[in-house]
Amino acid sequence: MLNLPDRVEIMEVCPRDGWQNHKTLIPTETKIKYIKRMIDCGARKMDVTSFVSPKAVPQMADAFDVVAGVQAYAEEKGCLLSGLALNQKGVDNARKAGLSDVSFVLSVSEEHNLRNSKRTIKESLETFLALAESAEGLAITLALPCVFGSPFGDEIPMKRVTDIIDKAFAAGVTEIGLGDTAGISTPGHTREVLRHLSGFMDFDHVSIHLHDTRGMGLANAYVTLEEGITKFDASMGAMGGCPFVPGAKGNIGTEDLINMFEQMGVATGYDLQMVIETAVEMGREIDAELVSSMTRLCAQK
Repeated sequence: MLNLPDRVEIMEVCPRDGWQNHKTLIPTETKIKYIKRMIDCGARKMDVTSFVSPKAVPQMADAFDVVAGVQAYAEEKGCLLSGLALNQKGVDNARKAGLSDVSFVLSVSEEHNLRNSKRTIKESLETFLALAESAEGLAITLALPCVFGSPFGDEIPMKRVTDIIDKAFAAGVTEIGLGDTAGISTPGHTREVLRHLSGFMDFDHVSIHLHDTRGMGLANAYVTLEEGITKFDASMGAMGGCPFVPGAKGNIGTEDLINMFEQMGVATGYDLQMVIETAVEMGREIDAELVSSMTRLCAQK
């Protein structure tokens, strides 16, 4: 019999990862409306925006206004808001916006990191370590894309990954996010990588960020749960995808992940029906193609 946890934590990443690539700009008031709806659905941690160059990611140009529009509501409902940053300016802006939780991205693929941040891994790590020293009062997650493989074919040595993790924890990060950014991992490979990493860190301080490009997202999530990780990223409607990885699909659909876990007897704290209804309504309003199984099933009824 499987020894599964009673409960998991699902961070909703649609407002950041889901919307960042959307073909048309989403009005700020629309973002605020659906972020509040996501909180009503049960989200208690949310990746709400990116503090990055609006030239690079125009969809995130309204980061300050979005946070200002939802912060009081999130605090009232007990939802922790987080923002993504790539440099010191991004972290400073997140602090100015009133966030206490920030994610910094450092890809373990040299090619992906160059495309994502225009820096080598060494340069990004130096930036992060300097940033961590000045981040007093902020909880920092170091997100590591491409841990399970690079879409550009460059090798991902596990020693590189573990060295970065060791330095990150020494610098005071509160969480490490492991990413299958291109959705290329398989359940067997996911298990192999996690078992290797389990010897280097406590999985209580680890989250997983899985994409579903090849239809392996839920299978990889199941393996991840078996290996002891209980913190998952997911995106309503399975929206998203990395702008620097051609052809990469979005994250696991929040509603698909909720459905799987709840069917297994693992609580998520979400109202599944409300999540599905909100995703379908959001998709229609912003003209987004939703590819999660549960929203497609609902749309056929």
